[in-house]
Amino acid sequence: MRIEFITQDDPLYILPLFQEFLPLCEGKFEVTQISSCPTMGSRPRTQLMRELFALYGPWGMTKLIGKVASSRILGRLPASRTSSTFHSMAQLCRTHEIPYVRIGNPNATSFVDGLNQRKPDLIVSVACPYILKRTLLSVPPQGCINIHHAPLPRYKGMMPTFWQMYHGERSVGLTIHYMSEGLDEGPIILQEQLAVDAGEALDHLIRRSKRHAAGALYRVLGQFLAGEIRTSMPVKSEGSYYTFPTLAEIRDFHRRGLRAI
Repeated sequence: MRIEFITQDDPLYILPLFQEFLPLCEGKFEVTQISSCPTMGSRPRTQLMRELFALYGPWGMTKLIGKVASSRILGRLPASRTSSTFHSMAQLCRTHEIPYVRIGNPNATSFVDGLNQRKPDLIVSVACPYILKRTLLSVPPQGCINIHHAPLPRYKGMMPTFWQMYHGERSVGLTIHYMSEGLDEGPIILQEQLAVDAGEALDHLIRRSKRHAAGALYRVLGQFLAGEIRTSMPVKSEGSYYTFPTLAEIRDFHRRGLRAI
C-alpha cells in the first residue's frame, strides 16, 4: 500500500508523530513522499510571531526558537534508524530513505501533477495548513484522510488543543476521518480521547497527543490494508469552529491559570 503525507514544516510538534510512526510502518507500507508546507500556511510571519510571543511569553519563545535553531543545525547530521532522537523531518526521512520535499500550496497544479505520477493509494494530512481541493482529493483511489486533534464535529479549525484547554476540557479528542472539500468534514473512521494531566502545559500536551496519534494512525492504516474500514456518518456543519486565538483570548488563557509551556 502506497501512502503519501502532506504536513507542515514544524520540528517541534509534527516531528514527534512521524518519529513514532515511521518505525511502526517499516516493511508494511510504502511512503511515497512526505511534503511539508510552510508552518501555518500563508499566515503573515510577523502576525504569527506576535501571536506566538503573546502565547508563549519571552522565556517560552526563547526556548522554542532555540529548539528550532538547533533542529536546523543538528538536523543536518547523519543519524541511524536506532537513534532515540531526531532533530528535523528531513533528517528523519533521510534515515528512513523516504523522499522529503518542502512545498507551497499543495493545491498547485505542479504538485497535483507530481501526485498523479507517484500514484499513492492513500493521502494522509497531518496538520496540513491548507484546505485541499477536489482536484487533489480525487487523486488517490482510497481517498484522503486527516488527523484532527479534537472530537469532531466539536473544535473544528485551528489550534484545537489550545481551545479544548481554554474551555476546561478534561480530555482532548482525536479524530481520523476522510477528507472532503469542507473544513474538518467527511466520514469518521476513528475517534479516541486522551486525558489531560493536572497542570499539563499546552506544549507538552500537543507533543504527547501527536505521539498518541501515531499509534492510532497505524491501526487505521492496518484496517485499510485488510479492507476492514468502517466509518460513521460524515461530520456535518454543526459543531464548533475556531480560528487562531486573538491576543485577548490568549491573555484570558493565561488568566485562567493555563500554561503554554
